[in-house]
Amino acid sequence: MKHGIATLAAILLAIALPARCEPAPDSYEALFEKALESITWNFQEDWAFTETAAGSDGKLVGRYDPRQPDGNRWTLLSIDGREPTAEESRRYTDRKRGENSEDGHQQDGDIDNMVDPGSLELVEETDSYWLLRFVPTDDGDDDDEMGRKVLERMDGTVKIIKDGHYLEYLDIRNTKPIRPKAGVKMTKFLTRLTFGPAVEGGPIVMKSMDVVVKLSAFLVVRVNETESVQLSDFEYAGSDG
Repeated sequence: MKHGIATLAAILLAIALPARCEPAPDSYEALFEKALESITWNFQEDWAFTETAAGSDGKLVGRYDPRQPDGNRWTLLSIDGREPTAEESRRYTDRKRGENSEDGHQQDGDIDNMVDPGSLELVEETDSYWLLRFVPTDDGDDDDEMGRKVLERMDGTVKIIKDGHYLEYLDIRNTKPIRPKAGVKMTKFLTRLTFGPAVEGGPIVMKSMDVVVKLSAFLVVRVNETESVQLSDFEYAGSDG
């Protein structure tokens, strides 16, 4: 009798709890595409922000303000915690102006080219997000055997937030050491992009980008590169009209 009551209770509990609607496999691509569409890629038109870039050139902190005249919208605030010289500030401004003229900002099409849409599969679903796995792709047009060998050892994941249906992060990293050719060994590869609201209730923008590469070649050449870009302190600078 006790087992019967327990079974009945379990059935009633299952009926009472809201069912979790797991997407069908053929809709994972639609989930991903919709998450990309929520991102504002040209936020620089209306938003000021601080960029902290760390890498081989040191740690550079700069401020972007679209309200300033064209060519003077970037200001170098510090290098490795110290005040920059006039020459360092000039080089920084020139470099940033060149990046903007070349449309160097990440676009949704670039993200699309990193993901094999047919490979998207569900890893985990909660009340607040979907976590999907995918096979990374190379957006190159040529048949690159070395590129294929690298991609075979890569694993990609994306996390999509249900409230607002936006992409929180895209992560591509190696699962094992990679030997793309004789004498070359890559022990670590990581590309990670994160996204989120610029401010509470604001547009979804890119918040950070991290790239890590560690490899050795013929026991002579060693590469250990880490590049990180963080965007913060967003301030609306557009026109309300």
